[in-house]
Amino acid sequence: MLNARRFGIWFARNKWFSLPKRIWINNREQVLSHPGEIGVTNDFLACMIWNDYGLRVNLPAPKTIVDIGANIGLFSLAARGTYSNARIHAYEPNPRAVPYLRENTKGLDIEIFDEAVGSTDGFVSIDDQGDSNQATTQSKENGSIRQVALSTVISRIAGPIDLLKLDCEGAEWELFNAGECWNSIRHLRMEYHLGNSHTFAEVATTLRRLGFGITRHRPNTNFGLVWASRLSGGE
Repeated sequence: MLNARRFGIWFARNKWFSLPKRIWINNREQVLSHPGEIGVTNDFLACMIWNDYGLRVNLPAPKTIVDIGANIGLFSLAARGTYSNARIHAYEPNPRAVPYLRENTKGLDIEIFDEAVGSTDGFVSIDDQGDSNQATTQSKENGSIRQVALSTVISRIAGPIDLLKLDCEGAEWELFNAGECWNSIRHLRMEYHLGNSHTFAEVATTLRRLGFGITRHRPNTNFGLVWASRLSGGE
């Protein structure tokens, strides 16, 4: 309920909740633009009400925030409402979601990039058969959507990245190959995906190899939520 009040809305229970037409971000009214999918309601609850990505929780006030897999911008909106002075960059490769993302973040000084993010520059194709937040990408030389390397993301925001939110429907496994770029990320809040025979043990091992310690894990059937922070002294 306190989280809901922060964004100028009323909330009691999930079953009584309906998506608001507008919210308040830093005393500014934002009209919500969305494709009318059930996934939007779920994402709104996750980002705005339940705070699944842990804004304000064990985070020194971040100066730089990157939202990879921004969809229509709900996490970026929550981040702006929480950290009014942070520099926020949002990445979304789905052409169907990008217009909503631009509309929802208008006037809030959130920079939008209609690109995928991977370990290298390239191109991807997109499989968008259901809700827009479930669309997946695949590397393809003749793909129609540009992919930028994580090193470019860091350079654009003049890193390091204090907080990286990552929800890219399985593309995180390719992104894990970005190697030393991960040294420029201080806190990670991500949804992982276990397709193609991946396991959570792989997630944990990979994050440890990249220099992170997991501080919270909430598993689900084929995915889960992880909070992780860079280990001090390279431990």
